Amino acid sequence: MSNKTYQPEELVNIENVKQGEFIRRKENSSKTYQRAEYDRELRKYCLDDQEDISRCIYIKKGTKVFVGFTY
Repeated sequence: MSNKTYQPEELVNIENVKQGEFIRRKENSSKTYQRAEYDRELRKYCLDDQEDISRCIYIKKGTKVFVGFTY
């Protein structure tokens, strides 16, 4: 994965998160996602839901997400 260490519950832009990192969209969210690939056609980042393997969401560049939490 990544060698970068984040501060606990650090808020960063989605484009600064390495592929494969676990993220949450909100600070107290119960949903955890894993950053997947960037879709050039949609111009959005794909986030795979960790509870439902057939579900993913797409978010725009510049969206703030939370990283560095215990999962």
